[in-house]
Amino acid sequence: MDETGEIGGLVAATLADFAPLAIQDLIPPPLPPGGLWDPTAPPPEEPPPTPVAWRVCFADVAQRDGAAAAVRDLSLGLAIESVDLPDDDWVARSQASLTAIHAGCFIVAPPWDLPGAPPDGVHVLVIEPSMGFGTGHHQTTRLCLDALSGLPVAGRAVLDLGTGSGVLAMAASVLGARRVHAVDIDADAIAAAERSAALNTLPTPVVFETADAFVTPPAPGDVVLANLTGAMLIRSADALGALVAPGGTLVISGFMDYERPGVETALEAFDVVARSAEDEWCAAVLRRR
Repeated sequence: MDETGEIGGLVAATLADFAPLAIQDLIPPPLPPGGLWDPTAPPPEEPPPTPVAWRVCFADVAQRDGAAAAVRDLSLGLAIESVDLPDDDWVARSQASLTAIHAGCFIVAPPWDLPGAPPDGVHVLVIEPSMGFGTGHHQTTRLCLDALSGLPVAGRAVLDLGTGSGVLAMAASVLGARRVHAVDIDADAIAAAERSAALNTLPTPVVFETADAFVTPPAPGDVVLANLTGAMLIRSADALGALVAPGGTLVISGFMDYERPGVETALEAFDVVARSAEDEWCAAVLRRR
C-alpha cells in the first residue's frame, strides 16, 4: 500500500531515468462505500489505501532491465516481473481517452477534443498522443507551459531539449520565437512531433532533429527548455550551461521536490529567477550570468 503516495513518487522518479514509453496504473482508486458520494448521507469512512500496481513499457530490453534493477535497489519490497509484449504504441493506447487541458496561456488538446473559440490571449496546440512524452497531462509539461507563458519569447532563438511530443517547441513558435530547434534522441518521438506540428498553424516552423544535444551540441538558444529528469539535469549541468546564450533563460522541469537543491546547485552558472511546483514535481526559470 502507498498511503501517502511517497512510494509511487520515488518509483516514478527512478523510472524516468530509463525513458519509459508508457506507465499504466492497473488498479484505479477505489470508490467510497456504496459507490458514488451521496451529499445527503453522513460522511462515509475513508476508502482503503490504494495498492501500487503499474505496467511500465520500454523501448527495449536493456532499458527495461536497467529500470527493474534500479527499482529493486530502492529496497521497497516491490514485486517486479519482466514480460515481453507485442510491439505496439502503448502511449497512444493508454492516452486514447485524454481530453484538452489548460496550462498558462495554452490549451493543449488531442484532435478529438478541440475546444471552441478560445478566450483572447489563449493559444490552442493540437497534440496527437503518441510515443513522445508531453501531451500536457503531466505536471512537468504544464509547469513548463506556464513558465513559458510568462517569458519574453518573441524574436528569440529557442532550443527545446528532449522535445518529446514537441508541445513546448510549438508553444515557443506560437509565442513568436524567431527560431525554434527541437531535439530528442528518440526518432519515434521526433516523427510523432512532426505529425503533431503539421496539425497546427505555426508562425515559425520548428526544426525537429533526432540527436543527443549533449554529444553533438546545437547552436545555443536565447531560451532553452529542458524538461528532462533530475539526474540528467545534474549530470549534464555544464553541457546544458553551454547551450544557453549569455544572459539567456533556461526553463527546467522533470525533477521532484527532494531533487531541487541538487539540481540548482549543479546549475551554478545560473541565477534562479522563479520557482514553481505541482504536486511533488518542480520547475524553475533560471538566467545565465
